[in-house]
Amino acid sequence: MEHRADIAIIGAGFGGSLMAMVARRLGRSVMLIERGTHPRFAIGESTTPLANLLLQQLAEEYDLPQLLPFRRWGEWQREHSGIGCGLKRGFSFFHHTLGQAFSDDEQRSRQLLVAASPRDEVADTHWFRADFDQHLVNEAQRLGVEYFEQTELTNFDEQPAGVTLGGRRNGGSVRFHAGFVIDATGPRGWLHRTLGLAKRELPMMPATSGLFAHFNNVGAWPSAVGAPYPVEDAAVHHVFDGGWVWILKFNNGITSAGVGATRQRADELGLAKGEAGWQRLLAKLPSLAKQFIGAELVGGFVFTPELSFCSGQITGARWALLPSSAGFVDPLLSSGFPLTLLGIQRLANLLDGGIDLADYERRTLAELDQVSRLVGALYASMGDFELFTALTQIYFAALSYSETAHRLGKPELAESFLLRDHPEFGPATRGICESVVRLAKRKEVLAKVRKTIEPFNVAGLADPAKRNWYPVNIDDLFSTAAKLNSSESEIREMLLREQLL
Repeated sequence: MEHRADIAIIGAGFGGSLMAMVARRLGRSVMLIERGTHPRFAIGESTTPLANLLLQQLAEEYDLPQLLPFRRWGEWQREHSGIGCGLKRGFSFFHHTLGQAFSDDEQRSRQLLVAASPRDEVADTHWFRADFDQHLVNEAQRLGVEYFEQTELTNFDEQPAGVTLGGRRNGGSVRFHAGFVIDATGPRGWLHRTLGLAKRELPMMPATSGLFAHFNNVGAWPSAVGAPYPVEDAAVHHVFDGGWVWILKFNNGITSAGVGATRQRADELGLAKGEAGWQRLLAKLPSLAKQFIGAELVGGFVFTPELSFCSGQITGARWALLPSSAGFVDPLLSSGFPLTLLGIQRLANLLDGGIDLADYERRTLAELDQVSRLVGALYASMGDFELFTALTQIYFAALSYSETAHRLGKPELAESFLLRDHPEFGPATRGICESVVRLAKRKEVLAKVRKTIEPFNVAGLADPAKRNWYPVNIDDLFSTAAKLNSSESEIREMLLREQLL
């Protein structure tokens, strides 16, 4: 069997399907090639305000209105209630000492709640990937994308005139001829393996392992009176020295839960043993263990011995890796979605003649490095929650500033993820992260964080009077309009336009 198209996309997860839809809207013929079938289990489930804004931008720029309901919880529930989804009002963090029940003080020094939206209607979401990925594949086919599932590719032949992919499908051989190939198969994916690409070290990131699964009947973490939002309507992080547990709840009764840990901590806990390792972890986190007393495993556990990864090369003359295939740092801070959506935007510009492959590679690797430094510093500070909390403010300041700048129509203020390319913020945050990893004086680090984020702090962050609870407060945005080269009236118009008032 022989098939031809302008573009071949390998991997039909959300990134591959979205890339295929955008390419079709650019007038290209597209083949989407998938080794497995849908629906299927997939990890990587939690969005952020910036990720949802990027999804909205793709929908508006490339005439994909069918994507718009997925940018917000309220629209999603009205228009696609049958597609599994979780409500994400913010980021919740709780700090644990292994072997002890969770407790806190009047200053809330062992918790951090950062709201990302003022109410449920405009909130972010967790994507139940089995449902969502299948829906996107179906939408891609409606746009004219040729979809080939249960296809095992084995060969890659790049010639001046194009690329030929060879493999097996339905018991017979199959060949795909394309002018350009995009790999969306994830870390250590098909092109990385097939082309024998070298690995590249991510700066300052320790060796980490992960263990995760889906559950039914997971109990509730108590919500304090007066909290900015119900603490479980969020991406919930339970942090301990050497690792952290995530909990994401979906509206179909399923809960996604997992742990990321340094290699040393993972070995101590025996995470490689799957369910036995998970139970050993819960035994050391007694307050969290109460949530899982009646929990029922859905499917099985997945153990990943090496979470972080980066390919040494991510483009060739006729191929490119999406950021999700180029590298992965850690689930911490939910950076995977915005990086992938930025990559789709940039490859779309490439296909439309706007940028070149060298620029795409430079920006993708630089942003992965920026995430790696910050997450590496966070791992180094997991035993010191005050320092950990301060470092998260770098992330929240950069994302809230970037999202607001783009919604104001001023993308030039924030052209890179985590403001990596900003001449002041980028180098300053890299220096802070390096200081943390080399165990510099913590008071100096804390002072540098406050000084660095101040010109970009439009969300009222790093305020001791708030005692680690940060609700969405529109007045914070009005009072910092000058940081965005804007007036209060411009801010108000934007908030009305985006239905945030």
